Amino acid sequence: MFAHRRSGSTRGPGRSALRRAVALGAGAVLVWTGGTVALAPLAHAGTITPTVHCTLPAGQGQADGSQQFGVELTPDVVDPGGKVHAKVTLGPSPATSGLSLNDVPTTPSLDLAMSGGATGTVTVTGPEVTLDIPSGKPIEIPPYEGDFLIPANASGPITFTPLRNITRTKVLGSNYTTTCEVTAGGGSIGTVTAEGSAGQPATLIAPTTPVRPSTSVTLSGSRWTAGATPVPSLCAADGGGCDAAKFAENSLAINGSGQLTGSAVLAAAGAVPDGSYLLKVGDGTKEATAPLTVQAFVPDAPRAIVLSRSSGPVGSVISVTGSDYYQDRWINTVGLDANGATLDDTAVYVKSRPDGTFAVDFTVSDPAIAAVQVDEGNDPATVLTAPFTVTEATATLSAGTAKVKPGGSIGVSGGGWPSGVAPSAALCATDGSGCNAAGISGSTLRIAADGTLSGTVTAAGSTARGVYALRVTAGGSQALTQLTVAPTFVVLTPSAGPKGTSVTVLGQGFAKVATVSIVGLRADGSQTSDSVRTKVVGLDGAFSQTFTVNAADTVALRVREVLVNPRTETAAFTVQDGSAPSGASFALSPPEGPPGTVVQVTGRGFAPVATVSVTGRTADGKQTSDSYVTRIIGLDGTFALNFTVRDPATKSIRACEVLVNGKTVQQLFTVS
Repeated sequence: MFAHRRSGSTRGPGRSALRRAVALGAGAVLVWTGGTVALAPLAHAGTITPTVHCTLPAGQGQADGSQQFGVELTPDVVDPGGKVHAKVTLGPSPATSGLSLNDVPTTPSLDLAMSGGATGTVTVTGPEVTLDIPSGKPIEIPPYEGDFLIPANASGPITFTPLRNITRTKVLGSNYTTTCEVTAGGGSIGTVTAEGSAGQPATLIAPTTPVRPSTSVTLSGSRWTAGATPVPSLCAADGGGCDAAKFAENSLAINGSGQLTGSAVLAAAGAVPDGSYLLKVGDGTKEATAPLTVQAFVPDAPRAIVLSRSSGPVGSVISVTGSDYYQDRWINTVGLDANGATLDDTAVYVKSRPDGTFAVDFTVSDPAIAAVQVDEGNDPATVLTAPFTVTEATATLSAGTAKVKPGGSIGVSGGGWPSGVAPSAALCATDGSGCNAAGISGSTLRIAADGTLSGTVTAAGSTARGVYALRVTAGGSQALTQLTVAPTFVVLTPSAGPKGTSVTVLGQGFAKVATVSIVGLRADGSQTSDSVRTKVVGLDGAFSQTFTVNAADTVALRVREVLVNPRTETAAFTVQDGSAPSGASFALSPPEGPPGTVVQVTGRGFAPVATVSVTGRTADGKQTSDSYVTRIIGLDGTFALNFTVRDPATKSIRACEVLVNGKTVQQLFTVS
């Protein structure tokens, strides 16, 4: 459901204009007349001037009087199920307009009752025309023409008698229907003879249970004209008053075998009142009907509303949802201040769905908002309110490991952000100055309804090595966090702990198949008493190795390539009091990203020297199309490798030992 902003009023769209139209006299916008044209006395044509009773829409009353009907039908003889062409000319209507209106879209139609060789009702519908309606003067609808089909079982002379004329207009953004029923003095206007051999009649299958307005109605049938275009319309139970506009859209089609398939979406409840109808489908050559019952949703419980969050800073976009409302009604949502006064500039509106629910985005645009109010169609009896507290913007930001390679992605998280606002990211100097949006080449950042920030950012491939501040901005909120961009770096997990902590040392960007040594460092740069650990780097430049910190004077761990560059990287470690924590068993960094994201996969607690295979997995657990990656597990049971996610069907990444005990671990990965 699409929601619209409006300002200055909590009323639905065009309501003031609509009230003005409804308040007009009985003939305000609803008089349907035509010029009088004498018809030649043909066997299949005629003119009558019966008494009609006109029912005006929008509560404007009724009108009685005489009106001339002139109809010419051709041809004289038609096959059963065949097409008849009608030319219609109407005289002045008993009703008149109390208001001058220009350029009014108008569609006229005429219902004819059949007797003799066929029974039932057919409708002649003319094209939409644009009329200027003068105030207090007869309105002339130009003569119009249209086609209709006689029944496939028709045989012999068929007499046609006018039942009613129906005119549909569009005024001030709304649709109106005026019906003028023949009440006395009616009679035949012509006869057409059904002769010949009719083809097999088309069939139409429609739902036998009630359907709701604004919902899709599935239809099927056979024996239709192959390749023709089917058009659905909704008629009164007697077959008259057929109106194609009572269907908002349709996907009906007829294949080469004459099979009808697809569906048609009913118009809204205001245009299709509850009742028993006859659904008609025509393809220009054939038509068929089926009964259809329309029944709008009726709430069976009290109305209820829910806010996606009850507090947030100015700029937040919260979701307001409701249930047990009448369907297709305008739902008005507006902010209230502490005194209960409406803050008109905050108002939005949306229509309720066919199931009586609604959802609308409400922007916290005014710091005075103390509650959110909802009503149905401006009815005071339907008013519901929910408290809302405007808070100060206290956005937080964290960049996970805070280290990334140029062109690499890193997970970002935070809280206290304005919900519903699209966040943007930039790379700045460490003090927050000199921010450059081009320093971030990609972002999947988003803010949830509760103000939680999540997603990834990708450092531009041209970013120079250095320590930066990552800045995220959303609405009026902004936060910074440190981010190191380097082609080679080391991350410690955890980066702090008591003596005895087993630290997983993860490296990226080192020389392929090089050996690295890992040592502890004191504050003066000298090596601690802890044992040196070594590891062979993988073909992707990544490695993982555990290192136990026993020396209390450790301030950092250093990784150095042996007999190669030798490249050196360090990462700080803080020795704390307490018990040594356990390390993570399996992790992905970043945990999400678009196709093409390179994910660092690290594991701990696997079988030493076993081979581990890492694959992408779909929602049903099958392997994705991405190539698997293998790695020999270290003597300490850890591994690290890079896995590229290219398949958009990826839902998780799995690591499995090969030909050992088959240990398998899996973590979710979100393709954004």
